[in-house]
Amino acid sequence: MVNIRDLDPCASPLDYYGAELRRFREAAGLNQKQLGSAVFCTGSLIGQIETAHKVPTREFSERVDVALETEGAFSRLVGLVLRSQLPNWFQPYADMEARATFLSTYQCQLVYGLLQTREYAAALLGVDHPDKV
Repeated sequence: MVNIRDLDPCASPLDYYGAELRRFREAAGLNQKQLGSAVFCTGSLIGQIETAHKVPTREFSERVDVALETEGAFSRLVGLVLRSQLPNWFQPYADMEARATFLSTYQCQLVYGLLQTREYAAALLGVDHPDKV
């Protein structure tokens, strides 16, 4: 038996996305398994997204738009859903990063972690805990 949870579409963007997904799916006359097959996922995932237990991805939203012929409604809505998953204090930084054309870093005393060689990292870690390197 399918677990159907009533959502308050006004509660959050994720709840709104789930309610709209269910509304469009039912209007198309599809069950969760059928829509899952059409978008290359399981019916269970469709149910989890419809009940706001899972966050949809952009790729998932694009496939749903094609399968349900929604003219891009879910592709537009997923941006709002993904933004709402961040804490309010972090949102300005996420907006800046989205507009950035490049990211840079400055390390004045160490080589940046992604650029470290195995030997360099071992030497750094060996300073405090030589027995654990």
